[in-house]
Amino acid sequence: MIGLAIVGAALLVVAIGSELALRGIKLQTGLARVLAVWAGIYLPAVAALLISGGASPFSFTLFWGGAFLSWFGVRSHIESSILLRMVHLLRRGPMAQAALVSEYLALCGQSARTEELLRGGLATENAGQLVVTAKGKNILAVVEKLR
Repeated sequence: MIGLAIVGAALLVVAIGSELALRGIKLQTGLARVLAVWAGIYLPAVAALLISGGASPFSFTLFWGGAFLSWFGVRSHIESSILLRMVHLLRRGPMAQAALVSEYLALCGQSARTEELLRGGLATENAGQLVVTAKGKNILAVVEKLR
C-alpha cells in the first residue's frame, strides 16, 4: 500500500512539475525541461520504493517509462488539437465562424508555429528561408524511429 502511495505522489508531482517546466511554451520546445523533471522525480521515487520494499526498480522503471509516454501522447494531442483550441476560444461565448477562424489563426497560425520553431532552436532563418537545425534533425530522427 505504501508503494502505491509513493507512485501516486510521484505521478502527481511530475504532472504538475512538467506543466510548470513548460510555462506556456510548446512541448516540442520544452521537451528537455520535461525530461529533466521526469528524471528528477524518478530518482527519489525509485529510492523511496527501494527503502519501503514497495516495488522492484525494474518494474517501476517500466511503469515510469510507460507513464511518461502516456502523458506525452495525451499532452501533445491536447496541445495540437485544432478542435480543442477552438472550443477553448469559444469559452467566452458564441462567435461567428469567420471570427473564430480569424482568432484561431492569430493565435495558432503559421507565424505562431514558425516563431515556436525558432524560439525552440528547431529551425533558423538563413537568407529568408527556414532551415532545420541540428537539434531539429535529432528530434526528427527520434520521431521517425517511433513511427
